[in-house]
Amino acid sequence: MLKTRTIKQRIHAGFVLAAAFLLVLASNRLNNRNFSTVEHGVDSVFEDRLVVQEYIYRLNNLFHKKALFLANNARDQVEIPQYPEIKTILADFEKTELTREESQYLANLKENYRDLKALETDYVNNESSEKEIFSVLNGISSNLDELAEVQLSEGRQLTQRSKRSLGMNQLLSRIEIVFLVIIGILFLIIVFHRDKPNMELVEDGS
Repeated sequence: MLKTRTIKQRIHAGFVLAAAFLLVLASNRLNNRNFSTVEHGVDSVFEDRLVVQEYIYRLNNLFHKKALFLANNARDQVEIPQYPEIKTILADFEKTELTREESQYLANLKENYRDLKALETDYVNNESSEKEIFSVLNGISSNLDELAEVQLSEGRQLTQRSKRSLGMNQLLSRIEIVFLVIIGILFLIIVFHRDKPNMELVEDGS
């Protein structure tokens, strides 16, 4: 009887330990996945949103300088300043992780910039007007505003996704603790459980 009971206890204890192991393993995998989501969100907010927001800010300043220069100078004295860093910033912008909407806005910005370059060349030769250039600059300003709105929207979504992942991790941790306590109690019950005396054996002994 003792040997049989010990074997049963070992089998039950093995099942309980296996359940505990699988629970910890599954929880660990889910936690790692959630932490990866949070890590990606944090990296993306910095690399693809905050950095891009700085690009937009710098571009806006450079194009604004062009507009101010045109507004404050007589035509015969104007040679519109060129800013080579605009091309560099646009190239760096394009290397970031872009949404479909953001790609379209950036493409529109680059197209307007090409038009601006052509108009500036014509302007020096009196072949384009300030009105045409200001019209393109207004289009560029709209493109930058659209790109800035994307950064806010995407940054907000990434932050919310990271918060959900952290909340899920906290919930999983609580559930894991509850199940481990239950499994621990079951394990103790199995180890210290004693079978009831066999009534037939007691009667035979009398």
